Amino acid sequence: MSGNSRNQRRGCGSFLSNVLTAMFFTLAFIVILGFAAVLFAPELLDSAGLTNLFGDAETEVPALPTPVIIAEIPSPTHTPTPALGPTFTPQVVPPTVTFAPTDTRAPTLTPSATLVFPTKTPTPTPTNTPTATPTETPIGPTPTPSPTLSAFPFTKSDTSPFYLQNYANSAGCNWMGVAGEVLDLDRRPVIPGSYKVHVWTDQIDQRVPVGGAPAYSPSGWEQFLAVSPIVYTYNVQLESTNGTPVSQVYTFQSRDSCAENLIRFDFVQNH
Repeated sequence: MSGNSRNQRRGCGSFLSNVLTAMFFTLAFIVILGFAAVLFAPELLDSAGLTNLFGDAETEVPALPTPVIIAEIPSPTHTPTPALGPTFTPQVVPPTVTFAPTDTRAPTLTPSATLVFPTKTPTPTPTNTPTATPTETPIGPTPTPSPTLSAFPFTKSDTSPFYLQNYANSAGCNWMGVAGEVLDLDRRPVIPGSYKVHVWTDQIDQRVPVGGAPAYSPSGWEQFLAVSPIVYTYNVQLESTNGTPVSQVYTFQSRDSCAENLIRFDFVQNH
């Protein structure tokens, strides 16, 4: 049986019990009121024609019985058996969290902006770009520059010294020497015996006549240096027959190689 049906039955029983109780009290009140009217106000009964109903008022009125207090017997109340319904689980309402106010920092003073006015930039003055001076182009063939004149009338050739394998004698690699020729302004051999070549170092000091080694040129010359190729430094200079220098002093170095044991050194007249 559902909970609604039980509640309806309970409500009906309570209503019926209340109605019966009210009717009982109403009836008792009417009876008590009637007895009080007979005892205290019989004229009311005459005016209402109720004398015969209750008898002669002058006659001895029998003593009224002592009213008995009727105890109200409560009607049995049906105690309903509570139905086993679903257990009600109260919802736990979380406590309201109240946030404590945080300290609010006072606003900092914002510095006012300082207006900076731009400085006036001077306008640069344009500089005149110099124009290129035209170069005068000479008409005709380009002149060949003449060689620079030396302080001495003779200089070494552009290729001196250069190194060769000994071909002038049969000694082969068991010989090392320096040799060459002397040319005039027309690049022809000078007259033999007109000059001397001075060769020296800390071990030798020799002067050989020009034209004394015709195996190299009509103006050829030669000076023996060592019995085998070695590395050494030597000085050489062209002189007149009386020992006057006609060229500057040149320095050359020999090599330790059988393929380079003949050092060729030539002199050319400059002016």
